[in-house]
Amino acid sequence: MPKRQLFRWPAPKVGYFGCLALVFTTLVTLFLRYMREPLDVQSELEPEPANNQLVFRQLSEITNSYTNTSVIGLVLAATQTDDLNWLLDYCQDHGTIPFIYTTDPIPAPYLFIPQTTRGREATAYLSFIADYYDQLPKYSIFIHSNVDQWHNDLFGPRTSSALPHLRLEAVDAQGYVNLRCEHNPGCPTSVNPWDPTQIDVENDDIRAFFPQVYEMLFNVGPEKVPHRIGNVCCGQFAVSRERILDRPRHDYERMLQWAAETELTDSFGIGWVFEKVWHIIFGMDEIYCPRYEQCRCDAYGWCGPLSSGETLQAVRAPESKGEST
Repeated sequence: MPKRQLFRWPAPKVGYFGCLALVFTTLVTLFLRYMREPLDVQSELEPEPANNQLVFRQLSEITNSYTNTSVIGLVLAATQTDDLNWLLDYCQDHGTIPFIYTTDPIPAPYLFIPQTTRGREATAYLSFIADYYDQLPKYSIFIHSNVDQWHNDLFGPRTSSALPHLRLEAVDAQGYVNLRCEHNPGCPTSVNPWDPTQIDVENDDIRAFFPQVYEMLFNVGPEKVPHRIGNVCCGQFAVSRERILDRPRHDYERMLQWAAETELTDSFGIGWVFEKVWHIIFGMDEIYCPRYEQCRCDAYGWCGPLSSGETLQAVRAPESKGEST
C-alpha cells in the first residue's frame, strides 16, 4: 500500500501544476489579444481620417490660390468622413476652385465654417455667397460631396462625369442652370403654398407654413406668394456671377438668419424648403420645368436628332457690343 501511494501521489500533483500553467498561459494569451483587438477594431471602423485630412489640406491649398479672375468655383458641404479624392482629382485636372464648408458639429480641419450648419448644404451655399459676394467667380457651381448622385441624370451618376460637359454658355444665357433635366420629382408642381393637405396641417409640417416662410425668405407680402411652385429637383445647379449679384447680399444673409433661427421645422425641413425655391432665388419663374430634351440640349449640348427626327438648337448668350453678328 505505501509503495502504491508513493507511486501515485506525485502524478496528481504534477497534473495539478500543469493545469495551473495551462490556465495561466491561456489567460496571458487572451489578455494580450484583448489589448490588441480594440486597436484593430478601431482601425477598421474609422474611415482613415488622416488620409481625409490630407485631401482636405490639398483642396484647401487649391482654394487659397483663388482670385476672382478664376472662372469656376465648385461649392459644397462636407463632413470629416466624406471621401473627396474625386473632387481633388477633378480640380487638379480641370483648373476649378473648391469652396468646401464643414457641416460637422466640431468643424473639420481646412474647411470653411458656415454661418449655421442647419439646413444641410443649403446654408453652406448661402454662406459662400455671403462670404464671397464681392469676389465671386464667373460661374459658381453648387454640388453635393458624394462621388455618385442620383440627381445626375445624364452621363451616369458621377458629378465628375457631368461637369465637363456643362455648357457655360447656357449659364451665361439663362443665369441659372440645374444640373438635372429629368422632371420627376418636382415638376410640374412640387408645392401648393396656399393649399396644404389636412395631414400637413395636423402634423405641423413645414408645407402648412409655406406662405409664411416664403414671405420671410423673399421679404414680400402674402400677395407675392405664388399659388404653385414647380422645379427640376434638387440641389445641384450652376449660377452666373451676374445672376447672384441681382440680389443684394443682405437678401442671402436674411435667408441664413431664417435658417439659423426658425422653429417651424428642423434641419432637414430647412434644406427641403431651399430645394423648392433655389430657382426662384436665382431669378427663374415659379414654375421652372423646361422640356427635358431642350434642357439637355441647352445644358449639355445633346441636341439630336431626336427619335422624331427633330434637331434642337442650344440656347446662346446674347452677343456683347463689339462682337461680330
